[in-house]
Amino acid sequence: MALRRPHRKSRHGCLECKRRRVKCDEARPVCSNCAKRHAECEYGSSTSLLWANEERLQGPSDQDRDRDRDRDRDRDRDLMSGIGSMGSVSVSTGSPATTADTLGLLNRLSDTSSAVPVLNLHDLELMMQWCNTTFHTLSRTERTDPVWRNNVPEEALSHPFLMHGILAVSALHLARTDSDPSSRSNYLTRAVAHQNQALALFREILGEINESNAKAMFAFASIVVVYTFGFPAPPDVQDPWTSVDDLYQVLVLTRGIQQVIRSPSDYLSQSTFAPILQVEPITAAPLPSDAANTINQLHEANEVCGSRNKSHETEIYTSTIDNLAEMLSWVYGGMTASVIAGRWAIRLPARFMELLREREPMALVMLAHYGVLLQAMRHRWCFGEWCVRVAKAVWAILDEQWRPLVDWAMRAILGANYVEQMVA
Repeated sequence: MALRRPHRKSRHGCLECKRRRVKCDEARPVCSNCAKRHAECEYGSSTSLLWANEERLQGPSDQDRDRDRDRDRDRDRDLMSGIGSMGSVSVSTGSPATTADTLGLLNRLSDTSSAVPVLNLHDLELMMQWCNTTFHTLSRTERTDPVWRNNVPEEALSHPFLMHGILAVSALHLARTDSDPSSRSNYLTRAVAHQNQALALFREILGEINESNAKAMFAFASIVVVYTFGFPAPPDVQDPWTSVDDLYQVLVLTRGIQQVIRSPSDYLSQSTFAPILQVEPITAAPLPSDAANTINQLHEANEVCGSRNKSHETEIYTSTIDNLAEMLSWVYGGMTASVIAGRWAIRLPARFMELLREREPMALVMLAHYGVLLQAMRHRWCFGEWCVRVAKAVWAILDEQWRPLVDWAMRAILGANYVEQMVA
């Protein structure tokens, strides 16, 4: 009669494996079953962050322990005898037996029956990437550098969702900048896995923001925006609305930061995170004549549309154009930090976001000019080709009536021969 092979029950498996009632190998951040099925792998909120899978080894018997102790004592005695026989080395710290007893004590202090963690060098690599390079993506100045480089990782030790977020954006950074295509693919897979785990944990406490998690929530919200901007776009996108809808989602996430920090903002301003919230004085430069003429042209077009169509949201667009003019003055004043992209989005009227979702032409015109702000940050890995994507998408969508309003933006982003580029 064949004996049934015993197996260890999975008591801490992911939610997907539990739902399917299959054994989970509990691999982090994505178990083997979910990896094969390309499913979202989530673990319960009570599960702590693991740097590596922990394998519990069966404790040795008393007989094995005695045998190992005798073997260690003999080895140590041989070692010290060898050192003492070397003419150039003088051993004056005690007899070989005494030293062997000391080393034996160290052996006895170690508990070989406890869990032995497997060091996950991949995640350590991502944390080093954050501390050495990636934190600069969110930092504005030397004053905010220590917060993002030191305080945020320290906060992540107590908040697994933030730790996964840090590892996700670090992996994405490597995926976008590594010169080896195979490495880029591997980093991207790890970025998605960590981000899925981070969002699953983040969603569970999103409605419970308090002083204990306010710093972690704010840091993670900022990281999510960078991650969303930096995630590579699908290749060969034929539908221009895809790019517009993608950027719309990024703007929604960016505006969400304001909601995350609204309730605990007073606490954050008194914490170690205060430098992040305190924006330094910005030198606003006068707009060049071509940019100033474009702002005036946008205001005139807005007024004309309002006079012809009573449903046209004149005040909303006036506020949006003024917002654009201010951000452009920051750019011409030398500001190239990512704060510009976020500040424009946060200051947008809520109604403008609805108009953009409704695909109103004037809202699309404003989105094309937002691409000029993104152009100023094109050197940053996470913004990359967003300016080109949004400019080409809006041009393809607008008809001949509206295209003259985006001429300056198209030239600023694609150059004077942008029309030829669009036809090609």
